Amino acid sequence: MGLVSSQPTLYDSLMKNALLAATAMASACWAVTASAERDPRAPLEDACWQQSFVENFDTLDLISPDNPDGQWKPAYIWGADIIINQELQYYVDPARVGGEYSPFSISEGVLSIEAKPTPPALRDAVAGQAYVSGVLTTEDGFSQQYGRFEAILKPPAGQGLWSAFWLLPSFEQWPQGVAVLPEIDVMEHIGHTPNTVHTTLHTNQNGPLESFPYDHTVREDLTRDFHRYSVVWTPEAVHWYLDRSHLVSHPTPRDFTRPVHFLLNLAVGGTWPGAPDATTDFPARFQIDQVTAWTPRPSC
Repeated sequence: MGLVSSQPTLYDSLMKNALLAATAMASACWAVTASAERDPRAPLEDACWQQSFVENFDTLDLISPDNPDGQWKPAYIWGADIIINQELQYYVDPARVGGEYSPFSISEGVLSIEAKPTPPALRDAVAGQAYVSGVLTTEDGFSQQYGRFEAILKPPAGQGLWSAFWLLPSFEQWPQGVAVLPEIDVMEHIGHTPNTVHTTLHTNQNGPLESFPYDHTVREDLTRDFHRYSVVWTPEAVHWYLDRSHLVSHPTPRDFTRPVHFLLNLAVGGTWPGAPDATTDFPARFQIDQVTAWTPRPSC
């Protein structure tokens, strides 16, 4: 998503050095367990991986005052009232609106994140935003350094809709002196270009934010069915896959040093997709069948 906080500066050198030192041992362990013979351009094979996290969405284990140890948090680390990228939606935490509305639903093991125009009853609770939608993160739950990160999902079609499945480093609070966190966008989808998936790295390794976007246009309309979107992150490189087939690779930036957590969200409007128009169907639903993380088996 290329997200920005309210902090004014970037990583200072001391933080960088500390993080790099802290991950040296993890990198060494990865080198032992990940086979040097594995070709990242080859199709992903489950036999070469063991699951470290699986969410099948039989239910939604949502963090709330009544369930503080839940798996999924319905908010970003910077809070719902900070609107980024000039987006038009407000991400609703059902607990904060007294259970009057939830953008999340589950049917037959599939999670839907719903976006729609703001209902009149919620206008005073959503910072004046014209639409309501949802975000889910495992920021307070699961995180992992290196490995395979994957989701089976279906984004919605429509002008002004921006679906994303991405990874951010985990912190208990926004780190001091950091304006933008390093980020892996496993997939982003803009609703008016249904045949294109976007994959991106964002890094501060050289000071100012640098982004490395890769756009992939395929024959299929990706909004018509579920597809498997994957990233394999190693100390050396980040590799993206669609339906197990390799898309692109990029060297791992030096500031990718911490365990990362999952994020799923459906944005409306913003600097990239533009605003919805009369052709956009609401409610729009971003559907997720499964989210998994994996570590490599040494036998492959």
